Amino acid sequence: METLVSMPASAKNPDFAERSSLVAEKVRRRFDELDWTQQQLIEQASISRTHVQAILNNRGSASPDPNDRTYKPFNPTLDVIWKLADALGLEPAYLVDSTRPIEPSVHDKEPVGPHGRPDAV
Repeated sequence: METLVSMPASAKNPDFAERSSLVAEKVRRRFDELDWTQQQLIEQASISRTHVQAILNNRGSASPDPNDRTYKPFNPTLDVIWKLADALGLEPAYLVDSTRPIEPSVHDKEPVGPHGRPDAV
């Protein structure tokens, strides 16, 4: 019988703000890697400018209290997640999986030689 290893609750269920921030960071990383403008992302993903800005800035709606100048994290629909993933060439599961770290940008990776070892510089 297989033994299950228990993860701390915080690792299994990060709070909404953390998950939202991670999605935003993954989208931002790929957006920057592609060197796209907001207009290019709007056109490729077929989503509104408001959605793109909310996602890239991880900023949803303003607090209902006018004296509270905080913003809720953005909360995209599944449709928006799929459109973003498709436009950015990513898997939708990668965007929403809080257990998968942000993949390094191609700019962060060392050049690799023909035998899988880093190229000498």
